[in-house]
Formats: sequence, structure tokens, C-alpha cells
Amino acid sequence: MTVDSSINKTASNSASEPVSLKKDRKLKLMGRNFFPFSALWFSIVALEISLLAGKFIDQSDIWWHLRNARELLTSHAFLRADSYTYTAAGTPLQNHEWLSEVAYYLAFRAWGLHGPLAVEVVVLWLTFATVYYLALRRGANCSDAGLVTIAGVALGSYSFAPRMHQFGWLCLAGLLLVLERFQRTGKGLWMLPPLFALWANLHGSWAYGLVVIGVFIASGLLQGQWGKVAAERWTPAELKKLLAASTLSVAALFINPYGYRLVWYPFEVYTWYGRGGLLDNVAEWKSVDFHQPWGKLTMFMLLGLLAAAWFSPRPWKLRDILLSLFAVWASLVHLRFLLFAAIILIPILGPRLRLLSPYHANKDKPWLNLVMTVFIAGLMLWMFPSTAQLQESIDGWFPRDALPFMQRKQMSGRLFNLAEFGGYIEWNTPELKTFVDGRADVFVNNGIFDDYMKINAIENPFELLDKYKIEYVLFPVNRRLSYVLDRSERWRTIYGDNVVKLYERAPATVTSLKADRK
Repeated sequence: MTVDSSINKTASNSASEPVSLKKDRKLKLMGRNFFPFSALWFSIVALEISLLAGKFIDQSDIWWHLRNARELLTSHAFLRADSYTYTAAGTPLQNHEWLSEVAYYLAFRAWGLHGPLAVEVVVLWLTFATVYYLALRRGANCSDAGLVTIAGVALGSYSFAPRMHQFGWLCLAGLLLVLERFQRTGKGLWMLPPLFALWANLHGSWAYGLVVIGVFIASGLLQGQWGKVAAERWTPAELKKLLAASTLSVAALFINPYGYRLVWYPFEVYTWYGRGGLLDNVAEWKSVDFHQPWGKLTMFMLLGLLAAAWFSPRPWKLRDILLSLFAVWASLVHLRFLLFAAIILIPILGPRLRLLSPYHANKDKPWLNLVMTVFIAGLMLWMFPSTAQLQESIDGWFPRDALPFMQRKQMSGRLFNLAEFGGYIEWNTPELKTFVDGRADVFVNNGIFDDYMKINAIENPFELLDKYKIEYVLFPVNRRLSYVLDRSERWRTIYGDNVVKLYERAPATVTSLKADRK
């Protein structure tokens, strides 16, 4: 971040200067700009990330991820079958995010609720710092690159939360950095196999990394210029290096605790998500709705692309066109890939948009930049949520007070729960087996997810609750199922607060269910 392309341009204005004078001039300029304007711009980006990340701490999946890591570190064995629910008990699974889970869990043990939030924020800082730097390396004015990065953070914030895929997208940013360096210097591809070996154990998004490499290689198989589109063919030596590094990267994916099963897992999950109503009922897998805020941000992204294509005098590399098309397609089809699109598009759009006045290194005010950055850092610390604020956010959504009641009651009957409550119950009261949790793919093939959605949508709920011999229901107070159970003679409320209600079958119904079991 401390290197801006305009510094290089200023230092080499006079081609007639001796090399020694050029070096002296460049060193003086860099000394004077020890804290350039580009660093101040990124501090604004970091502030935006911190503010947005703190708003999504009440993410439901983090709890069963923490449980996974705790099980791994206490038993010293990788999870291979479900043991948290009674509906999918024994179902084989591959914990493809185990390394990310360990990072979040260790942070939670060290700093409590602040730990996972801190991990998320730092990972996002590193991710957007990398793509911001790439935009500068490609010749973007630091102010324009800063604005584009700010817009990218807003676009990608749909997926902000303490989630394992943050590590996957950090690996994607690292991949873009390695490929950019190779294109400039012909070096650095040796880092790809270790990167993919790490990526495979962090998150399944490595599959998108292979697509990026494929586009990078394919775009260099052509030579020519077609209007504003240009392509430069790889030399035989460069192509050989790329193919060798790609082959080794694929081989490195198999360095994981589950072998080929973990490598196949991302493709298997995507086919599962096409069945059982997952794509229709899991919000992040839905397509973009342009009537919603995220849809409007996506429209802003598309307009920015069109403006860059129309007004920018710079030629488009074929690689950038293909990557932009893929990123836009992925983000339009599934909301969860808006962050992926932001990471891909920031280095592409940054150098092409001319929104603010050009940066002049000789007019920079490094001390002012430093003071402003320190002020922004202080603002981030001041606005960072306290433990009480984090706990309040969690308590406003999860059944904190209901769980002690359930433990005191020593409930042994089967529980039907909201999926978002599953992980929270499994983390805080592991002795209670849940009906379902956020691991949606675990419940597709056995039909559990489909039945869960039917109960949730009030499609024969009593028949399905009877089918699974459910004796207790834990659900939010404002859901349709709660409304129905409140008015049913077959169920009674045994606990309630502002967040949830716990229902129990009426005694006569419980007796008949126990008779059925015998």
C-alpha cells in the first residue's frame, strides 16, 4: 500500500537524467512520502469493513463450527459422521472447513465473543488490502482505487459474518496477487501449490480459484487486438510454467485429512443444493433481486462495468473481460458470491475509472496522512462493539434463557428446532440432540430438510411432527408455526420469553407417542 504507481511516474519524468540522479530523486521522494495518501485511503476502507463486520456477529453457523473445532481439538480425530442431531446421526460427512474453524475457535477461547469478530475483520482487511494494492499496481489513482474498494466492500458485505469462507476469499486474493506478479516478472508460481494445499483445508471455494487460473491460462493462448480488447500469447516457457504449477496445485488439493472425498465435496454439495429445495429456501443461494438493497448495489456494479468499458481509453485485456463476466454471472446467480465478484472486479475497475483528481506524489502531505490515519484507527477502536453489545445482539436472536430451562427440565424427548438455533444449541448444550442445524447439505439426501421446510411453511405440520415423534418444539415467537401451536389443543407452552417459545405435547398425545414407540 505504501507504493503508488504515480511515485514511479514522478521519479522517471526526465529520461535524460543519469541513472544515479534518478535513483537519488526517487529515494528523496519516497522519503518525503513515508506515509502516502494511498495508506490514508485504505484506512477509510478498513473503517468501513470494521463497521459493517460488527453488524453481522449474530451469524447462526458460527456455533456448530466452534463445536466442530472443539471436538477436533479434544478428541484429536477429524469428524467423519454427524453426532449432533438425531435425524442425521451417523450420516457420513467431510469437514472441509476444519482449519478455518480451528482459527475461529482458538480466537474465541482467547478473547470470547471478540475473538471471532477480530478474526473476521483482520481477514477482510487483508483481502481488500490485497485487491486495493493490485489496483494500484495496475496504475489506478489511489483515490479512484479507494472509492472502488469502498464500493466493493459494500457489495461484498452481504457475506460479512464470522464465516469460514472469509479465509477462502483471502486465498483468492492471494492467488490474484501471485498471478499478477508472474505476469510482470515471470516469477512466483512456486507459491501456488502451497496456497491450494492450504485453501483446500480452509474452504471449498478453491474450485473458483481453479476457474481463475483456467481463465488466466486460456486468455494467453491468443494473440491480437480487437477494438479495445487485447490478448498477448504466452511464451512456450511461460505456458509450461503455468501448466506445471496448475497441475501441482490440483495435486496439492489432496493433502487433506479426507483425501479425494474432500476434493469432490464442493461439486457434490452443489448438486445437492440443486435438490431438496435448498436453492429456493436458503437465502444466500438465491439469485439477486434488484428490488432489494443488495440488488441495487449489484446494479451499481454493473453500471460501473459498463461505464468503464465505454469511457475508459485503456484497452481491455481478454483475461479481465472473461474474469469480469464470470464474476458477474456468479454473483447474479447466487447472492453469496457478491463478495467473490467484489474481489475480482476491484483490480479491474480501479485503473479504468477516472472519478477524482489525479494524485501527485510531490504534493503529498505524509504527516497529515499519518495523523488522519491515527484518528481513523482510534475511531475504529472506539466504535468496536463491547462484549455487552455483542452479547445483546446474540441474545436478541438466540434462545439463551430457554436452554437453562431445558437443562433443568432434563428433557429427553425429541426436539424440533429452528435451523438457525441448531448450532447454538449444539455448542451450548451438547447433551441436547437437535432436529436440524445450518449444515443444510447433511439433511438433503435423507429428506429431513424437505420435511423441515414443510413444517416451517405450515404444510401438514402436525402430521410431520407426529412422523418424527416430536415431543418439544423450540421456535421464535413471531413465526407461523408458533402461531399455529399457540392455537392447538395438542400442544402447550411450557416456556416463553421475548425471543422464543418452547412447546410440549399435551399429556394425552405424549402417552400415545410413547405407546407407538413400544
